[in-house]
Amino acid sequence: MNVRRWGMCVLAVGLALALAGCGDDSEPKKPEAAASEDTYPVYAATMDPVEAAMTFVPAGAKTLAVTDYAEVKSLFGLDDITGRSSPAGQSDLWNRADKEAAQVSGGLLRGVDQRLRDTYKWGAADVTWEARFTGGGKDGYVIKVSDRVKPEKAIKAGVGPLKGAKFDPETHLITKNTATPDVESWAAQEVLVAVAGGPATSTYVVNGCAAGGPKEKTRLAPVEAYSVEFGGGLATLRLGEDRDDLFYRLKLGDQVAAYKKVFTNGVADPATGRIGFRVTNPVTAATLVTSEPVPFAVCD
Repeated sequence: MNVRRWGMCVLAVGLALALAGCGDDSEPKKPEAAASEDTYPVYAATMDPVEAAMTFVPAGAKTLAVTDYAEVKSLFGLDDITGRSSPAGQSDLWNRADKEAAQVSGGLLRGVDQRLRDTYKWGAADVTWEARFTGGGKDGYVIKVSDRVKPEKAIKAGVGPLKGAKFDPETHLITKNTATPDVESWAAQEVLVAVAGGPATSTYVVNGCAAGGPKEKTRLAPVEAYSVEFGGGLATLRLGEDRDDLFYRLKLGDQVAAYKKVFTNGVADPATGRIGFRVTNPVTAATLVTSEPVPFAVCD
């Protein structure tokens, strides 16, 4: 579900949550071949960034941080800014993004942007979306760049984080330490796919629960995975469907001053396992969920 569309519904009805599908039976469908145990979901260009990134994340990874820079640009009406735009235009994009947008992945190429633009004629503004994963072995990433970009020379030169990376000219994906199609990835794990969400400015996904559950006995249900999704001034926590502990989890957030200040007006939907918030500062909110345990998703 598009975060903006859901966000408008949330604001219109006091942060209430909603869901929708269609099919085409115009022609008889051939039975699909049964998947073998060695067949895993693979990347497709039609996938949302989080769904796409999951096809590359090794099964043992602990966190996934995805930022959709096409969405970030759209927030400010700067969709046409690229690595070839005027320095003033690019500076405007990054100044606004750093002050107003949730960027949970950190901007992987921002530190070498000037070098990329000066030497290779492309840069961070040419990133469509990026995903960074950590834990369970080697950390890595996936970067989707615009079709005009040819990053091979920068990769060969080992520019910053591009050292050791690979580029697929068909998908326009730059990858490093990612899972190969013949091994299990996050996309093959139902509990992770269930919290992936849809299009968003940024999404942070955790394989497992957050550290620091309440000391007293509770009726909290286990958390196998969760995500925090940002869009504009809204955030959505996803814990998976059919949960009866969301209202108690909302109260746990009130016990953490930093979260209480930034995540406000929380509304829970037990059927979908989501809690919706307004965020007073998207940048601070993104920093919190990526650096501090999320109280709404703590272990029991």
